[in-house]
Amino acid sequence: MQSATVAAEEPKQVPEQPSSALRHRILFPVLLALGAGAAAAFWLEHVQYEQFPAFLQARLRTVAPVRDGEIAEILVASGALVTAGKPLVRLKDADFDRRFQGKKRDVESLEIEAAQSEARLEVELEWRRKDVLERIFEAKLKLGEAQRRERQSPFGSEWLRGNDWGTIGSEMAEPRRRDQSRFADPISLARGEEALSAGGVLISEVELCKQYVHELERLDRELPAKISRSMGVDLARSRLAHARTELAELELQKGELTLVAETSGLVGVFQKQAGDHVAAHEMIVQVLDEGQPYLLLQIPSPRISDFAPGTVVDLLFPGGRKGKGRVEEIPPQTSPIPAERGSAGETIVTAHVEPVGVLWPDLPFGSMVEVRRRR
Repeated sequence: MQSATVAAEEPKQVPEQPSSALRHRILFPVLLALGAGAAAAFWLEHVQYEQFPAFLQARLRTVAPVRDGEIAEILVASGALVTAGKPLVRLKDADFDRRFQGKKRDVESLEIEAAQSEARLEVELEWRRKDVLERIFEAKLKLGEAQRRERQSPFGSEWLRGNDWGTIGSEMAEPRRRDQSRFADPISLARGEEALSAGGVLISEVELCKQYVHELERLDRELPAKISRSMGVDLARSRLAHARTELAELELQKGELTLVAETSGLVGVFQKQAGDHVAAHEMIVQVLDEGQPYLLLQIPSPRISDFAPGTVVDLLFPGGRKGKGRVEEIPPQTSPIPAERGSAGETIVTAHVEPVGVLWPDLPFGSMVEVRRRR
């Protein structure tokens, strides 16, 4: 019992915690291993790839007129963000304005002239057609009478056309052929007279009336065009159409006096101000096209053959994000290479690298991007 009490009173043995020295001895190898791994990865990266500097750029879209003019108004401020099609500069051209206004007056005058000609044509055509329609009506009445008499005839028209005596010699038919373009008066045919055909065969009254009706109907169809030409309406219409075409061309040219942004982007510094004269194709301002970034890659001149146009390269952006690009062109300009990057007398060549595959991250223009090429 006493021994149990003594045992109970004795303090319990607590396991000793590792000392700080022991923790340091354990942590140091771990950190050393991690550092060695990172150094090995870094070394492998540099052994596997060559690194070249490149700088993120945006294409500059030049805003320039296609002909001489004077700047009337600048519509946006430098540094403004604009969308494609946004008006930037409005020009004025005094000579063009005079021509444009003169052509507008010409069109208005020709429209009035054409309207007057159309009105006269309607009046003339109305009474001319009335006369022709009356003649057609009378001719159809005569045709009806001739058909009625033919049905009542004991011989009919077939007997007249089928007998030998109905054919007249050419010497008798010749005087009538000279005037075959004219038709006999249906009224005289109603009295029993006949007309000769081109072949010298007697034509019945009914057939001649039908031909007369057809001729009058043809005249009625052609009458509007004939009267229109005779009164100069066609000429007035043609002159008006030509003037309208010229005015439309001038309106297109007038649109060229308003210069717009070809693409969305940031407006640069204006090289001209309101009231300044600007020549054709002279730059007024540039727009930074943020939607089409590219890299300006610096290559030592001895290595230019390794970056031929079409070469795909690996990219490492700030923040560790990776991507790809393709060498599109190598401009002809070069510049001295910095002393810390090459030997004396070396030059660098700038190449344009365009995006390939996944979109590049949104970075400030001018950011340095590492271009890597496998050794």
